Amino acid sequence: MIRRSTAPTLVDVAREAGVSLKTASRVLNNSSELNPATEKRVREAMARLDYRPNELARGLKARRSAAIGMIVPNLSDPFTASTLQAVLTVARARGYAVIFTSSSGDESLEKAELDLLVRRQIEGLIVAPALGKKNYFRSIVGTRLPIVAFDQFVSDKSIDCVTVNNREAARTAVEHLLTHGKKKILAVGVRPDIYTCVERVAGYCEAMAAEKLPERVLLVEDEKDLTPEAIGKFFRKKDAPDAIFSLNWVASMGTLRALRDLHGFGSMAFISFDDFELAEMLSPALTVVRQPSAEMGRIAAELLFERLTGGRTVRKNVVLSTEFHIRQSCGCS
Repeated sequence: MIRRSTAPTLVDVAREAGVSLKTASRVLNNSSELNPATEKRVREAMARLDYRPNELARGLKARRSAAIGMIVPNLSDPFTASTLQAVLTVARARGYAVIFTSSSGDESLEKAELDLLVRRQIEGLIVAPALGKKNYFRSIVGTRLPIVAFDQFVSDKSIDCVTVNNREAARTAVEHLLTHGKKKILAVGVRPDIYTCVERVAGYCEAMAAEKLPERVLLVEDEKDLTPEAIGKFFRKKDAPDAIFSLNWVASMGTLRALRDLHGFGSMAFISFDDFELAEMLSPALTVVRQPSAEMGRIAAELLFERLTGGRTVRKNVVLSTEFHIRQSCGCS
């Protein structure tokens, strides 16, 4: 057995196994045209030498990185975390690594991170865009890099999209509050320009308009702006809200903190668009619109790999259904 002070190379493996370098390379690349006994001998040699292939060198030689990139606004969001895990599972099964990064919902940071991923020679990109107004991805990455957008819809017909039935789900949630006799429902959201917020506000407005009820909407650019003062001004009026519909997890957290400082959560009917681990532990337990986050991540990754393998060139726009989980915060017993 060869003993070396430096990391073993494929040449060392070939010598140890008594085969040519070409044969050792074919084993490394999982060629189907191999003698089973020869392959076994080479893999045993790799194990004895503790050989680890240099993926960077292999990628440069083959002009591929075996890596995809993923940009999200918020890595701490439970919805995002579930999506990331699903993408990672799909990528691993195909021998790919995933480079995760966060834009923090900032356009300039998203552009910088996107440029960095391109320079790292990613082969594809999955992104939850920071903004709903603009689509500048192609101007940065060019036309050849496959891109899948999830959570947010983009108009570029070269980019696949995976979203949920935001408008319909929001309308259903507000209609449920209306069945409990709530007529002064306040919708609370963050980042009003993004696609999901626009669609959910539209669903809320449709439900209120159907009952000829006035709209009450609080939209802020950042979670930190959901202060007790910002929300409290609605409760200092004569026609104070009798229910709240938050438009995503970030809005739910900010609103719940503000309500705690105002008069407590328990006396206010509340529905959250987005489920999270502690929602069921609150008192009362929180009624939620649950998004199929893992399914969104899985489908986004599979769409990307369809593009990478050349199996599809026509755009796909996948819209998934949400689930309405009734607990006690909406007024149900």
